[in-house]
Amino acid sequence: MPHSPHPQPHAISNNQYRTPNANARIEQAARVSASPRLTSQAVTRSPSVSSTRSPALAPALIPNHQDTTSLLICMAEDFFTKARRGVRDVATTLDERSVHDYQKLIATGLACLEVAIGSNKLAPRIEALARLRYASILCTETNNVMEAETALTKGITLCERNRFADLKYCMHFLQVQLLFSQRKEKAALIAVDARIRDAEVVKHTHWVYAFRFLKTSFYLQSPNPTEAHALENLKAITVLAGQRGDRPIFAVASLLEALSHLRVMKDDAIVRIQACIAQASKYQLDDSMSIMQLDVLQLVLDLACSLQQKSPHMISQKLKALQDKMDASIKNTSWSFQDRQLLLPIHKQAINQQIISPDTSSIIRPGEDGDGYDYLAMSFWSKLEAFTTTYTYSGLALLYQQPRSDKKLFSLWDEALSQLRKNRAKIRGFAHCLEDAVQHVDWETEAACYLHILRGLHLATSTKWDDVKHCVTQLETMVASTSGSTVVLYSMYLAGVYHQGTGNLNAAIDIYSHPNFSLDADATRGGHHKPAEFEVSLLAAFNLIWIMQDPYYRNDQRTQELLEQIRPLCVDHPNMEIRTAYNLVMAAIQTNPPVPMTAVKTHISTALSNAKNLADVHTLSIALNLMRAKLFQSIVGDQALKSAKAASTQARRSGNTLWMSVADGMLSQSYEVQGAMLEAQKVWHDSTRFANQALKTSRE
Repeated sequence: MPHSPHPQPHAISNNQYRTPNANARIEQAARVSASPRLTSQAVTRSPSVSSTRSPALAPALIPNHQDTTSLLICMAEDFFTKARRGVRDVATTLDERSVHDYQKLIATGLACLEVAIGSNKLAPRIEALARLRYASILCTETNNVMEAETALTKGITLCERNRFADLKYCMHFLQVQLLFSQRKEKAALIAVDARIRDAEVVKHTHWVYAFRFLKTSFYLQSPNPTEAHALENLKAITVLAGQRGDRPIFAVASLLEALSHLRVMKDDAIVRIQACIAQASKYQLDDSMSIMQLDVLQLVLDLACSLQQKSPHMISQKLKALQDKMDASIKNTSWSFQDRQLLLPIHKQAINQQIISPDTSSIIRPGEDGDGYDYLAMSFWSKLEAFTTTYTYSGLALLYQQPRSDKKLFSLWDEALSQLRKNRAKIRGFAHCLEDAVQHVDWETEAACYLHILRGLHLATSTKWDDVKHCVTQLETMVASTSGSTVVLYSMYLAGVYHQGTGNLNAAIDIYSHPNFSLDADATRGGHHKPAEFEVSLLAAFNLIWIMQDPYYRNDQRTQELLEQIRPLCVDHPNMEIRTAYNLVMAAIQTNPPVPMTAVKTHISTALSNAKNLADVHTLSIALNLMRAKLFQSIVGDQALKSAKAASTQARRSGNTLWMSVADGMLSQSYEVQGAMLEAQKVWHDSTRFANQALKTSRE
């Protein structure tokens, strides 16, 4: 986006997330006010303005002589600079004294600007710049909406009177952001549409781009970023960019559309994402398109598509392409490890002299003389952020590799966690206000939470319950106990898996039955399910059904209710893993009346086929064990023995000691009915040993 609202280029990003106790910390901080200008909501405003980079002190504001008003402006900048220098530390702790000192510096700087503006001694352009600076600080650091609006209104009038078209555009830009920050989304969209129309009438293309990308950022923060108006806006950008030959703009708009589809993941999302990627790739050989940040985002989106399609071969290809590109990026000096700014080249216009200037550089930066381009400034992602994302996605991709190396997989996730720890102050770039810094801290904590969740879930498949417990404990200290966040749901689910795996079924039932996992569209989370939240809710329902197969927890009525609820949601679910898990559940459960044997065979056959297509050793192991238990129990013959041996072999490949115990127990039984007592005794001994290993944590 133009440098203000920051779009997040990740599948694992959540804009409304707060780290554990962040809300409490912010509320505590908000009670401290060093000045009447800093209201009690100073650091709890909307994300849209939180990321705004306030226009820096323009060269025109630096005084040439020691007059009072110029000194006041310089003093204000000194106060702002000093406050921002320590903003990261303030955001990390949010202790009362630090916030008080920070707010005091900001309030003093604002007071200096106010006196300078009110002196009526400033030259018109310097006054306009001072008003813009004053309004931007009010927007980013305070909740004084009325005063900010007044400052902008007066500034716009001043710009119109003196024909400062460039500054007028900046003020309109900030004015729209201010509307959105007050959660007046509809008013903000109406206002930004008016600004777009005005710029189109006078053919100020640079500002058409700026306002359209600002509008895109609003939609990206909405629950449905792929609604018709959002896609029409992105289409308008690509059409205009195609007409003018602004190919980087064309590519960014296409990739942002792909990102929108990835967030929502409707039935046709993969096809649409791949179409967007193909569009963005049209001009790859163009010199102006050699922008590493865009190349990496495109490859991440491409890999994300393959992960959704569960194609091991394609995943391997896409992963190698992404890793090669990241290796090449290390030597790329135009992409900073820390700074998130991305400058997109736009062909110059003859009329641009009046509408852009060095004072608009935070949104549109004029090119050098002789350079054929100006530049649209966007906040994208830093190289450190991209590396952390790549490590995370690489670990996910290795889950589909055969043979799978868990050691390599965990080393990638460990490296991602290490990057988050080592580069906390750098990974999200420079914070330009306190709320911006708080959001940086929140993002880093959320990213670490996701990595602990990934580690914990994968460790659970290997019954390494001590390590799973460590992940659960880490998450308990990091995740707020508020509902509605994806990371909260997955943390709860991991805790449920841990309790289920270690035999504490009462605790597991309590977690899986929590209202947060409700599959009803109008339940506690406001009637909107993100795809990731919906899928983990289905998994919780599956596990609850499994537990209720235990005679002590048997509840046929509740089981039947859950089955009726999940059946229409799972039969045609776009995620093959969800369909496979559903078929495994349906093949395993006992109901009243019972599932017909023909249906059981169909479910087992479907699960086996899907597991093979997914190259998922663990799921294939479960499917083979179910086939042996359901179709070959107490059957004499070679086919029954082959089935039991296949289940045992696959269980050992999976590394899950619980299923190894189950498989060897059934193999021992098959040997016994065949009369091979020595083999039966040996395998039974292995089964007992695996069972003891699997339940070691629960006994401790």
